[in-house]
Amino acid sequence: MTPPSQPHSGGEPPAARTRKTFALWRVRGQIPLWTRWILPLLPLGLLLFFYMQAAEARRLDNPMDKLLPLPADFVAAAKASVLPNEFTGEIPIVADLKSSLAIYAVGFGSAVLFSLVFGLHVGAWPWAGNMFDPFLRFLSYLPPLALLPLVLLFLGIGATAKTFLIFIAVAVPLTRSLVLRVEGVNERQIWNAQTLGPTPAEMIWVVIRRITEPGFLDDVRLLIGTAWVYLIAAELIASNAGLGYRINVASRNLNVAQIFLYIAVICLLAFLMDRSIYYINRSRNRWADTK
Repeated sequence: MTPPSQPHSGGEPPAARTRKTFALWRVRGQIPLWTRWILPLLPLGLLLFFYMQAAEARRLDNPMDKLLPLPADFVAAAKASVLPNEFTGEIPIVADLKSSLAIYAVGFGSAVLFSLVFGLHVGAWPWAGNMFDPFLRFLSYLPPLALLPLVLLFLGIGATAKTFLIFIAVAVPLTRSLVLRVEGVNERQIWNAQTLGPTPAEMIWVVIRRITEPGFLDDVRLLIGTAWVYLIAAELIASNAGLGYRINVASRNLNVAQIFLYIAVICLLAFLMDRSIYYINRSRNRWADTK
């Protein structure tokens, strides 16, 4: 007779440990909960490590090097950004944030509102879809940055031109995306809602809007960075205030530390906007699988 197999002295069979090891490489495999905090920090830590190595090596070769600033340079740039201007008395970073955020809020907010109203009706009414969908498709292939010279010529270099550029860059793709989401609503959901006898306005704004809202808010999150790209590009080309203007001034003065500082501020603002919309979406639409 073959003797019964004995349990492994190490506790867990080798086959089980092997399966756990290879589970890390499985698509949609499970990972330990504690790694959700550790793994995101690894790329950032590696980036900082290699950056410091390169910055210190360049500074040893050339003590006056400004291309890769050290932590002391970042501290000096931060102090310069929060000290009041000797002529105007304004704090530079506060003035720049007020200018950029005002333009961003008007341009991005109006684009989201326009896309919501226009996209719902174009997607819900077949005649409107046939009329406007080809035009939206044509505009989606037009890079908004190519319109910047024309926008500056017709609207000047003030806040109106930058607001319009953000509006165009966000409204076109967001409207097309919402139209596709409305057209993709399951017909059974439409039939079930029609049995309750809603008016056309209720059908669009209560039923269809509620169904498409989670995906629409996710699309809004994806376009946050796009709006910042066009705002900074416009401010780099023609502006006398704002985050992009300050980056342009710092580049002319070879102040790389200040450029990095303002880039970090932009990333932080975009991250906070993204998280805000995410939590709003999750709280309003708990039925949807929002991530």
